[in-house]
Amino acid sequence: MGKRKICRGIIAFAILFILMAYHVYPSRAAQVNQFDINDGEVVFLLDASVSMNKQDKDGLAIDAVRQAAYSLPSNYQAGLVVYNTSIQRILSFEENIAQWNEALGEVVNSGYTNAGEAMQQAMEMFSDRENVNRYIVMLTDGEIDMPSRQEKDFSRLQYEKAVEEAKEKGVKIFIVAIGNEWSEAGVHIFDGAEMTDGAIYWEGQSGSVSEIMSRILYERLRFPYIALGTMEQSEGAIRVELPAPGAEYARIILLSAQRIPELSVDCDAGEISVETGQNFSFIDIVEPASQSIVISCTGEEVQAMDAYMVVDYKAEIETRVTYRREPKDGMALQEAGKEPSEYRHFADIEISLAGREGSLWNNAYYEGLEIPFAIDGLWTAGKIHNGSIQYSLEVEDLQEAVLELDVSGLSEYFDIPQPITIVFSLPDYPQPEKEPETDYRPLWLILSILALALAVLFILTVKRNRKTKIYVAQPQTSGSMVKKEEIRNCTFTGKLNIYVLQTPDGDDIPPQTYLLFGRRAVKIPLSQILDSCNIKLGGIGAENIVFCAGPDKALIAMNQSENCTMLRGTEILKKGVGYPVYYNGKLTVAFEDGITEVEIHYKSIKPSELENIQSA
Repeated sequence: MGKRKICRGIIAFAILFILMAYHVYPSRAAQVNQFDINDGEVVFLLDASVSMNKQDKDGLAIDAVRQAAYSLPSNYQAGLVVYNTSIQRILSFEENIAQWNEALGEVVNSGYTNAGEAMQQAMEMFSDRENVNRYIVMLTDGEIDMPSRQEKDFSRLQYEKAVEEAKEKGVKIFIVAIGNEWSEAGVHIFDGAEMTDGAIYWEGQSGSVSEIMSRILYERLRFPYIALGTMEQSEGAIRVELPAPGAEYARIILLSAQRIPELSVDCDAGEISVETGQNFSFIDIVEPASQSIVISCTGEEVQAMDAYMVVDYKAEIETRVTYRREPKDGMALQEAGKEPSEYRHFADIEISLAGREGSLWNNAYYEGLEIPFAIDGLWTAGKIHNGSIQYSLEVEDLQEAVLELDVSGLSEYFDIPQPITIVFSLPDYPQPEKEPETDYRPLWLILSILALALAVLFILTVKRNRKTKIYVAQPQTSGSMVKKEEIRNCTFTGKLNIYVLQTPDGDDIPPQTYLLFGRRAVKIPLSQILDSCNIKLGGIGAENIVFCAGPDKALIAMNQSENCTMLRGTEILKKGVGYPVYYNGKLTVAFEDGITEVEIHYKSIKPSELENIQSA
């Protein structure tokens, strides 16, 4: 504990030393937060039961509600429900701050705690608008309590139904537990916070009621605000700088554990008002004409005040577009010294924000800040430089684009009509002189003749390729053992019965049948036949044993390998010569490995087999 006190003392001394110059500048550190800039509705439920006279005898809960009502940004609406045995006072979203002061000043603590009816009334106050954040902040010192058991049960039922409705509609409930007579376990009203993703705060454990309310507003509701730090001031003045000139509205919020001293404000503005409670003070400045606000405090006692600032700007997105073009062929044409005939067109867009006194971003506070934005729904980000964001877009076929800014990361609140539409209008660039058109008809005629000649040549080649010329062994009576013959218009018939007689591994391979009938191939290698029959013998020369269709239903067998031996019956066939095999003929092939041996029988197909093939 001693080390903590020493650290706190050092930090407090450092802050006091920094603020001795009496200047406070907006903190850019707050800008790393993601604020919620949607519209909002908040209903405060204030317990006015008789027990509050004991648990909140100084009226700090009432003061905290006033503090919260003053702290809400301009795009938030607030309502109030004061309750005890029944509803004592309701303020709708349309009531002004004077009516709030009047209602809170008339609160009298008496009776029981009818939180069920209060929660039901709060839910009935919310509107049906879309994209609106909705919250309920309940300040109470105890559980639901009514004069009779029946009334208590009914109030609990009302509370449960209202909380269920809040959960369905996305209303978050925050509960501030006043006083010290609480049992944290089994408290029925705490269900409201737990079921709606809200939070529960205990006075003392979570800080003072004023500090708790600030945490709810700035941490949970995530209003855009600038944290000015802790001000320690006895005499003199504190100078606060606005982020940019031209604000519509600025509010400085001072919170203290002690009573706030009397304040005076020096600023040229349309209107200045100061509202002070027990532990808070609000300085409202309408249309400040300068960026500097000087706050003077009176009193001899040193006051430690946490300071926040909320700034509202009404702004419009401004764009300035310049156009340029680049040759499609780029450097190639430039190096050749030629005038390009085709260009790519680009729009260089400057994006900025303008308020009632001109540019809002053209100052050091915003320099270098990164702002997300979308062009036609495609999100990117750009840094502010000299008051604007630069972006380039190709606009060849694009006539307009939709622009939207995301300013939720800024500490200020911007009222910006968006999205906006950027309309592009390319300038009239001088057109290059067109070269005289060339008559390509003679060229097309020549190309057509060539294409026709190629087509005829292709047809003749295909026809010639359909003819197969091989050297065929002749019967010995012909007087010539080998003769080159042209085999044309011959088709495969019959079938092959294949018997593997021997393999290197001694595998027993069952006989297989390969149908030749109806095949269109000119040449069929033995390797293809074996693969089709799922006979795997490896690379031992089967691809060089070739079969062709011959006349008179003959099968021409040819051995084109180096080391395979093929026999027709008992006759060894010469290599590179085709030998006709007729039905019931037999071929024996001894492969290159010297072990594997296959016997092939050329057979005719029976009519029944042919019918089965045709029906299949």
